[in-house]
Amino acid sequence: MAELTYEDLQKNGIDTSQIAVCKRIRNIAKLERVKLDETEHRSGLNKHLFDYIEYCGLDVLDFIKQYLSNLQPYMIERRKDQETQNSFICVVDKLYRISVYIKVDKTQFEELIVSFHEDNKRGIAKTNDIIKINDQKFVPVFADCILSRDHEDYVVKVLIQRGLQLFPLDMPAKKCKEIFVVPKAGIEQRLIGYCNDYIRDLYTSDLQLDFDKIEVFSMLQQISFTSYGKDTFSSISLLIDSLCVQHDYISKSVADSALVTFVQTLKLTNEQKKELNDLLDKKYMVTSIKGIDLILTRIKENLSLNYSE
Repeated sequence: MAELTYEDLQKNGIDTSQIAVCKRIRNIAKLERVKLDETEHRSGLNKHLFDYIEYCGLDVLDFIKQYLSNLQPYMIERRKDQETQNSFICVVDKLYRISVYIKVDKTQFEELIVSFHEDNKRGIAKTNDIIKINDQKFVPVFADCILSRDHEDYVVKVLIQRGLQLFPLDMPAKKCKEIFVVPKAGIEQRLIGYCNDYIRDLYTSDLQLDFDKIEVFSMLQQISFTSYGKDTFSSISLLIDSLCVQHDYISKSVADSALVTFVQTLKLTNEQKKELNDLLDKKYMVTSIKGIDLILTRIKENLSLNYSE
């Protein structure tokens, strides 16, 4: 059987439009030709992520280099309506709704000047972006390496960023030129599995809580919300506590990815979101926890990405 072509992928509804620009961004980032525009916007919308990264003990520029070095084509969308200048590209991370503004010399494309954002208060990322990518059964990725091959069937290692943590995932794949095609659901299930294991470890640690009595994930690796209220609130509170007590950036990154994955996977009505936000505000209204406002903002912004009525 001949190797797949881009035409084959397009016929099967797999978006290939972002592969070229994604590859270029990844390569420039790996060469560390990235500068950070730290100018505070009038809106102030670009400061929260910077502050949160620093709270977790990471260097902002190092994080952005890592993020862009491992950017995947299915994660981004070019917003051509905002590319009014030749030296400007707007990329939207569909999974996070993070808008990443990249200024480049398009004739050279040898250096990136990045302005990073993390919220959607101005509607930069649309809800249908999330729906579109979730409808795709297979997505193109750049693999870190090939782990095995059996004729046209591959197993590859794919690096996926979730929150502040980078995860190596072993994925079944088909080859198409310089990229591989992998099942989208497999990526999400693996990341949710990591989160599930993390929360299970927390509940079975010296906190002496009975994990079996607290409904977090079902066996299908989907969060169950049939008994919304204390269980979800308790789990988020536990994840907050775990993030706060970590002393090094690696541990904080892992805790952050679990928190982000848990919150982003929640499917809540607007009333439930408001109740959850109110409960968190009241619980942490008086606290000595360092960085709690940054953490609560991160939760609320990621919570707003999900299902609403």
